[in-house]
Amino acid sequence: MNFLHRDQVKSFHFTRCFFDEAEKTAHLQYAFNDGAVSFEEKIRFNQAPDAIDPKRRRAIDACLRLLHLAAGVSYYKLYIPDEIRVDCTCLTKKEADFFNLFYTAGLGEFSYRNDVSLHIDFPFSETAETEKLSLRLKKKIVVPVGGGKDSVVSIETLKAAGYTPLLFSVGCPRPIKETIAVSGLESVSVTRTLSADLKAFNEKASETGALNGHIPVTGIIAFILMLAAVLYDFSDVAMSNERSANVGNTEKDGRIVNHQWSKSLEFEKAFHALTADVLPDFRYFSLLRPLSELAIASLFAGTEKYDSVFTSCNKAFRLDENKRLDRWCADCDKCRFVFLALAPFTDRERLIKIFSKNMLDDASQIKGYEELLGLSAFKPFECVGEIEESALAFLMLIEKDQWKQDVVCRTLKERVLQKYGKKRDSLFQNVFALTENHLIPRDYADVIRRFKEQTSNGLG
Repeated sequence: MNFLHRDQVKSFHFTRCFFDEAEKTAHLQYAFNDGAVSFEEKIRFNQAPDAIDPKRRRAIDACLRLLHLAAGVSYYKLYIPDEIRVDCTCLTKKEADFFNLFYTAGLGEFSYRNDVSLHIDFPFSETAETEKLSLRLKKKIVVPVGGGKDSVVSIETLKAAGYTPLLFSVGCPRPIKETIAVSGLESVSVTRTLSADLKAFNEKASETGALNGHIPVTGIIAFILMLAAVLYDFSDVAMSNERSANVGNTEKDGRIVNHQWSKSLEFEKAFHALTADVLPDFRYFSLLRPLSELAIASLFAGTEKYDSVFTSCNKAFRLDENKRLDRWCADCDKCRFVFLALAPFTDRERLIKIFSKNMLDDASQIKGYEELLGLSAFKPFECVGEIEESALAFLMLIEKDQWKQDVVCRTLKERVLQKYGKKRDSLFQNVFALTENHLIPRDYADVIRRFKEQTSNGLG
């Protein structure tokens, strides 16, 4: 294997992509320096049909072309060269503009943590045109399952409104598999296999200057879902991204750095604008966009059947299966936030049973809660709610006898009251109000109405 040093790398290439019908697999190929180093990623669509008609094949190729460009971010980030070459197709200016944004904003946290500047400039042709397809998709709603509370709320809300969603997953770690089983719904899946060489390059980073860090994985999944819509024949994707995902963490080079950028409404709108002509029947939106994380937590607290299977802890989804935890580590930003968000709406014994620990009565968690509450540093680079949501959750739970004597509550109470106490009512109104800024189609208005009824008193 040829390990280049970062100083030697001048260009990143999108070399080839194709879909193998017999394997039911998309092949995505990339390289640095005209092929001096190359990578191949494979994505298997496990329930893809055995036979594909010519019209659907054209749609597969059009969607695969965009997926190839999106998934390349996993490999580009190794060396972030200034020159990007797309050897296998010509981009329109609209496409180049989208991927300039996707790589720049999607690698915002990566850029911040590695203290590097990005110079993303996708090439385009003035004469290139977007292929407009007329493939009709079956009217069917799909909910991607991540194993956490948010997709559970989407599933149960749609079921209560009379829908029977098809569930979707990329891979199938235990929490996802068990969440699907508890839901009682049918599911489809894909298996994404990163190039084996990527891990080798990451392990040699200290010698080669290769970089590693956060990528816009939800954005890549959006393009996987677009191709899946063609192969599995469905029209609607209801993501479970809340309005909190719109809020950034910090700034770098004059731009907001948002850990959750590819879960944000900005991404959603840009993705919709890019793909509308390619696959007109395909509708990608977040069902939970009107809601805050705290409102979602209040809704989740209303059902107990997922308590033993759901988790939001990243350590339960590690790529290395041997290093995965069963559920919650109870010592990370996501665990801290989910415990805090559920506490005002959940019986003490129930919540401690879920986490196998009372995180609010553990002094080692105080520093982490200070960050979540905006008492120090900035909001963690994680999929957690806004600082105001954490503050309101804290204000709500210190009013409850079952929580107010725990060490985190006692230690931080005065500082939180001093900073947020007089704002409690306005925080409550803001956190539990539904935003109208979303892309949910009008035919799901009954779901929005259900949200309004359930969150009107902040109790789920």
